[in-house]
Amino acid sequence: MRRLLILFLFISSLAEAQVLVSAKSNGKYGLLDTAGQWHLAATYDSLGSFYHQTVAYAVRGKWGLLNANGRVISPAVWLDISYEEEGKVAVYDGSYWGYISLSGKTIIDPQFLEADDFHEGLAGASKLEDNWGFIDSTGRWIIAPQYTFVAEFIDGLAYVEDEDESFYINKKGERQGSATRQSSNYRDITATNKMGIRKTSGTWLVQPNYDNLSLRSEATYFFYKDGKWGLLDTNNSILFSNKLDQFRPFANGLAPVKLNGKWGFINRQGAMVVPAIFEEALPFSYGKAVVMFNGKWGAIGTDGNFVISPRFENILGRFQKLDPNEAASWEVQLD
Repeated sequence: MRRLLILFLFISSLAEAQVLVSAKSNGKYGLLDTAGQWHLAATYDSLGSFYHQTVAYAVRGKWGLLNANGRVISPAVWLDISYEEEGKVAVYDGSYWGYISLSGKTIIDPQFLEADDFHEGLAGASKLEDNWGFIDSTGRWIIAPQYTFVAEFIDGLAYVEDEDESFYINKKGERQGSATRQSSNYRDITATNKMGIRKTSGTWLVQPNYDNLSLRSEATYFFYKDGKWGLLDTNNSILFSNKLDQFRPFANGLAPVKLNGKWGFINRQGAMVVPAIFEEALPFSYGKAVVMFNGKWGAIGTDGNFVISPRFENILGRFQKLDPNEAASWEVQLD
């Protein structure tokens, strides 16, 4: 029984160590685990955030992709690189944007003046300024370029603008209604420029008493009034009064908030559970949040205690879990 317990603890510690984030020390970047140890040695001049089992790296001003062990997935030939949703990476050759896969294979040759994330199988793209449409994963136009602005598809609808008005379209490009619709409940603005949340029936779920409202996170909204942010619920109860300078999304039940120039964390009940003592704070991921304290970067747990002491020059993004099986499958494709 004791052997099984030791084995379980050993496996658990390995699983914990396979959560990684890009960090900088002594002028060089590498990949750090949650124990504060280097998984990939800090030998790189520049790295992006660890994301989808890969990390962008730069050589002499050009970008490529590495796996978590430092193996080159895509050589550093791109002037810019941007992770997209749905297993794609947008790449810029100096003139146009295209897409590669997370294994480095070209999916869509660079040909777009601008190109957005893929959502629900489609991405906004343009070949001429202020002339947007939607492409599929092969680069084929599904909705012809005709809009001055497009947002991503959510639940089958995308917000678009033309020269005269704004509205929603479906994936066939058919107009679906006014631009106030966000989801089943939607934000709406009154004639006095106050914002609230309407139900689909048209009645107010959150009364229109605010200058701005965030999209809903479970049963709470951040609201903006008199130059500051606060937190309320769908019963219109104020959970945290409007005295916040800034906020970031909830994760692991906590949200980073900026109060009097410093960052801390509140829970969904509006309690400040981690005091506002940090110069920077990012949302939690796998129970860890990246923070800056006294000019150095580290990470805390949900109790606010440091799990990685603040000793790094930079930490990029949030912790992401390493999946050796997924990474190995990409390596096979490269051979």
